[in-house]
Amino acid sequence: MPDDLPATGPAVDAPDEHISPARLQAFSDGVFAIAATLLVLEVKAPVTGQPVWSTLRHEWAALDAYAVTFLVIGIAWVHHHNLFHQVLKVDRGLLFLNLGLLGTISFLPLPTATLGNHLSGHDAVAAAVFYAVSMAVSSVWFTFFWHHLSAKPHLVRPSARSQTTLRRRQSLLGPLGYLAAAAIAPLSPVGSLAVSAAIVIYFILGRRSPAARTRLPQP
Repeated sequence: MPDDLPATGPAVDAPDEHISPARLQAFSDGVFAIAATLLVLEVKAPVTGQPVWSTLRHEWAALDAYAVTFLVIGIAWVHHHNLFHQVLKVDRGLLFLNLGLLGTISFLPLPTATLGNHLSGHDAVAAAVFYAVSMAVSSVWFTFFWHHLSAKPHLVRPSARSQTTLRRRQSLLGPLGYLAAAAIAPLSPVGSLAVSAAIVIYFILGRRSPAARTRLPQP
């Protein structure tokens, strides 16, 4: 037999198609951090010669929108952290769902700046709707995550597999709440922002909220 012919033998196992959740989390952490940092760039600091407190009062809309969105991004990061501690393997579907989440998270500085610039102006309704809908889109990705994990339980730690359907149902609170804020915007743009803030407060203080669970799961 010629030396250059490939030898026959047992088939070589294909490489593992999954990647470690830690690698996905490391990349995601960087995107979350950059998005949160960019928010403050739209808040205008008082320049030399301007009275500090009165100038900052004129920036109340930008400051409020900044505070709410920063907390939204922070809560999304905590929820993301908790979710992927339940994950054993990351498949192609989770990778693309994660890219969708990061795409909307990195987009949030735009609706935040828009709301901050227009909340006290004549186009406040459009700005408030744009802001609330953007929040709803950013939060619905967690519903997609849990739907994917409930359909593929082998990706999840055994101790968490029985909870995926419940988590999917609980994850609907964010998107539905922000859509309610969008519906309120034509009546009161400020009220719409207040509803978004109330959702944030629930996710911070609510014991059953997804962001409240920070304990590592059992294997």
